[in-house]
Amino acid sequence: MHELSYMMRMVDTALDACKQNDLEKVTEMEISVGEATGLIPHYLKDYYPQCVKDTILEGSKLTVHFIPVTAKCSDCGTEYNPSKENNYRCPSCNSFKATIVHGREFILDRLTGE
Repeated sequence: MHELSYMMRMVDTALDACKQNDLEKVTEMEISVGEATGLIPHYLKDYYPQCVKDTILEGSKLTVHFIPVTAKCSDCGTEYNPSKENNYRCPSCNSFKATIVHGREFILDRLTGE
């Protein structure tokens, strides 16, 4: 499971942001995780306490916002959620040609603290 290494990097990013913003204690960290990353939010939450131990993030709440995959059809411009139900095709023109516009994110959205 690669969630542990991702969470460790996110905690490092958060700690850097805390230093830059003079935060001494964090009560909540919010992140966004895209479906296409393959990361499982439940595992990220499980690893979080271990990753923040002995830091100013210890005891803080982790909020994970899950972002489904959104694609934009290269032929007609329609944005849609590719799935088995639509055979991963554009629902407007039935094309397979598309670009992923959302769902690959792994972002630190917000730190709340003092």
